[in-house]
Amino acid sequence: MDPVRYTPAGIPALNLTLKHSSEQIEANLKRTINCELSAKIMGNDALIPLKVGDRIKTKGFIGNKSAKSNQLIFHINFIEYL
Repeated sequence: MDPVRYTPAGIPALNLTLKHSSEQIEANLKRTINCELSAKIMGNDALIPLKVGDRIKTKGFIGNKSAKSNQLIFHINFIEYL
């Protein structure tokens, strides 16, 4: 997890990596899912004190990392501790 930074407009921003583990059903078969996903939190939620290993629930959307990039990043617009 990177330290909180501020955009030129003064908006807090936090870049982090989410780790996900679950079991899902695909084609009627159980599948174990383990993945890492680059994520970004903008605004006051970026100031929520998070530590590596915290269990959280997030909601948001997947979009381009920037206007000039085709890399995808998960933009978090809701976060809560589990």
